[in-house]
Amino acid sequence: MIGPISQEQIYCVSDNAATQLRFVCVDCQQKNVTDILNVLNNAQDMSSSAGFPTLALKNIPLNANWTGVTIMCQAMLNGHMVDSTPAVVEVRYLRQPRVLDANGQAAVQIANQGNRFYVECVRSSDGQCQQNGQRKTLRCGVESHPPATSFRWLKNGAPIAGAGAELAVGPESIGQSVQCSANNGLYSDQDMPTSQAVQIDPYTSARLLMDNFQKVQSEAPFLSGNRIEINQQVRLGCQVEGNPRPVVFWRLRRTSGEVVNADCAQGYEGQYEEVTTDQQTGMAIKNVVRLNAVCNLRVQNYSYTGSYWCSACSYVSQGVPECSPSLASPGPSSLIMNVQGAPMESDASPTVVQDALGRAAVVTVHYCAEPAPRPPREILFMVDSNELQVGQTWENFMFEASLQNNTFPKCYYARLRIDPVNGVDQGRSISLKLQNQFGTMQIPVELGQLMGNAGMSTGGLSGWWIAFIVLVLIALIAGVVVFLCFVRRMCCFDGRANWTSQKQQKDTSSTKYSSNLAPQHFSSEPAAPPRQTYLPNYQQAPPVPESPEHNGAYEAALAAAFADSKMSSKRAHEGLNYAELDLTDRNGPPTTDAFSPTEYVRLQQAPHAALGSHTSSINSIV
Repeated sequence: MIGPISQEQIYCVSDNAATQLRFVCVDCQQKNVTDILNVLNNAQDMSSSAGFPTLALKNIPLNANWTGVTIMCQAMLNGHMVDSTPAVVEVRYLRQPRVLDANGQAAVQIANQGNRFYVECVRSSDGQCQQNGQRKTLRCGVESHPPATSFRWLKNGAPIAGAGAELAVGPESIGQSVQCSANNGLYSDQDMPTSQAVQIDPYTSARLLMDNFQKVQSEAPFLSGNRIEINQQVRLGCQVEGNPRPVVFWRLRRTSGEVVNADCAQGYEGQYEEVTTDQQTGMAIKNVVRLNAVCNLRVQNYSYTGSYWCSACSYVSQGVPECSPSLASPGPSSLIMNVQGAPMESDASPTVVQDALGRAAVVTVHYCAEPAPRPPREILFMVDSNELQVGQTWENFMFEASLQNNTFPKCYYARLRIDPVNGVDQGRSISLKLQNQFGTMQIPVELGQLMGNAGMSTGGLSGWWIAFIVLVLIALIAGVVVFLCFVRRMCCFDGRANWTSQKQQKDTSSTKYSSNLAPQHFSSEPAAPPRQTYLPNYQQAPPVPESPEHNGAYEAALAAAFADSKMSSKRAHEGLNYAELDLTDRNGPPTTDAFSPTEYVRLQQAPHAALGSHTSSINSIV
């Protein structure tokens, strides 16, 4: 292929009525070649036009790393998936060649003029380029697989014999066009791909002719010692020449040694004025382009302090330009600027660093000033309107030091130590107050925002806050205790509970009797155990004598006594239940009549083993 598109077409076909045709890659995942999967999945279905099942890969973008992967065709036939014979992919391609320089950079593209490479031209007195100038090496760059092995160079469309992948050109090639061709066996010698033409032009190194630095430093707004105040504006100028058309980069070396672009328009975006006549000779300038470059610089802060210079540069190829003086260091002429003014906040924001336990913290505030604020009165930390000079302490705050910042010119940093860090500190008003002969500045510190609530401990709460918190906790605990006592009828809330408990006890005792009432059978045979009468447990009668002569009298006395006891017990022991039982003979009339005493027995103690011919029936429940 030429470019990224394949020239070959790959088909997946089936003579039988197969369905679900598709291309699959067998080892793409193993070889980490995944971009081919999308290409295989997007194969064109050409079954309608072909008249039989057909998929095609045509006009697809290829990658060299596809070489070596295995693909196959699959289809559903008679309900089974069948595979074709695997095929190994070998991507052979050769993309459009290009003419590059020795560093691999392409030619400079000039609008409406095409591509340009430049060869250094040292002109003699007659204005012609000398043939002994520095030569330039060009290279034929091409992406191909397998790699290209055959190259051919053309000047003005005519082949150059004996040239390989590189070609050296010098002043003799100025004004000519150069092309290259490459081949890796995909093409015949007559059809070798050829690059676009590149024009060879004379190159005159860009150079600095003059500047106005010395003049600017001797006039206002500069003061003695190259000092200049903030918000002043200066106009810097440089005159440069070269071919191709030069550009100017304005550079600044700070006091820390860092080199950066100055705050001016740079390169092609700069401000230029073309000069067509030599001021000394009055003759027209030929073969080079001469420019006056201007930088209108407004001093905004202390970062403008340092050494300024301009570099004349030429782009002889794409990439880094060739400059004089260097972009990395000033030449013999530079402008020194020492900015001074009122204190101001640095570009670096305040920071806070806590120790490992989070107990102590150090707040660092960055500022710039020239001249620097002088301790003790010109630099203060303000904590809730309390002034802290360097080395002083108030409560848990200490102004440790103010030190020079070696990164930014005329800048410093002040350190405030907080030990320990208390919860109330996040609400304090903290700021750094600065002053010098040009003005004052106050930099606020949002401690709560810097540290966050998580970094605050409660060890330093005031006594009033601690007392308030303790009282609230006591009130909460007392409320919970009272609520629990009320719910569970404990302590002073148990009067009603005790009365209810006693009543429930009585009800329970009576329930023992009433809930178990059931017909009982007692034997009247002589062999039955002696009969014993039971009273409630608090009126238990003594055992009944077993002699026959006492039975009648004893029972009569017992009935009379129990009648009185029953009335008083009903009044004094509400809730107690008794069972009145009428003993009857199973086979005969009842053993008692309306005038005979009724026996009261305690059912829980009734001898179930003595079931006989007498049955007991419930007459009443009190």
